Amino acid sequence: MASTTHEATVADDRRHAPGPGALPLWNESFWFTWYDPATTVGVVFRVGSHPLQGAANLYLFITHEGAVVHSLIDHAVPLAPAAPQRLQLASGLTLDWEPLERFRLTYAHAGHGFDVVWQGMSATHLYPHPPDLTAEQVPFHIEHAATVTGTVTIQGKTHPVRALAHRDHSWGGERDWSKMWHWDYLSVEFATDLWVHAVRIKFAPDMDWIMLGCLWDGRQIHAAQNIAIEATYTDGGTRQTGVDLQLTDESGTRWRFVGEEVLVNLCVPFGRTWLKDGITRYRCGDRIGYGIHELGYVEQ
Repeated sequence: MASTTHEATVADDRRHAPGPGALPLWNESFWFTWYDPATTVGVVFRVGSHPLQGAANLYLFITHEGAVVHSLIDHAVPLAPAAPQRLQLASGLTLDWEPLERFRLTYAHAGHGFDVVWQGMSATHLYPHPPDLTAEQVPFHIEHAATVTGTVTIQGKTHPVRALAHRDHSWGGERDWSKMWHWDYLSVEFATDLWVHAVRIKFAPDMDWIMLGCLWDGRQIHAAQNIAIEATYTDGGTRQTGVDLQLTDESGTRWRFVGEEVLVNLCVPFGRTWLKDGITRYRCGDRIGYGIHELGYVEQ
């Protein structure tokens, strides 16, 4: 049976503020993505904040028929007003939520936007962290999947959306993009009874991969074990083209997920670090799902 020690609490999923001793680049971020294969409409956005620096950052993409139709990248966003379960930016993006359960996500800008309800469809997964350290020293991180219903507006035309979706919520430690040498982040939803997440990261080329992950089997959230990720790239390793993920859940079941095609790639620079969120079609046996293969690297 899967353990429950890695599930988040309501307090975990509220907004946070740095406490005494927090590192200069203490960070909190909210990342959301969904893709509707019926309408080929996709959305990916991330709001990150460095309150000790007095600034936030945002990237947001709307895609349709395999192309980016709207994007906003701003690395100098004013901090959102303090509120435990609301985040509102001057850019027109607003998040209201009930922790661990649901979000109302709205955005409007120049004929583009969305108005959706993000409804959690599983338990959450909280990354493991040393029990003697606080969020002032190390990052805390939640992964969660959902269903999304509502509308996405593209060039003034409203598209109904009914899709599976994913999010993460991170806070604490530091987010220094220049120190993340390479990473592959994967998330995919197949149905309400199956979603998976895994990540591998190196902070230097000569270090071993750090591997983390989880899986929802329709009944329980499992911490992943024995994670193996093999990715393929082109353009000198700067663009992802496919990925093979294998892992073992807490019951001992071995799983394999194959990212078959990157449908559209969303590219964000953070100084010399590039983050590329590829909306990707995956396969698990005869099941098809959609999600993200995110490639990150520092320019060499």
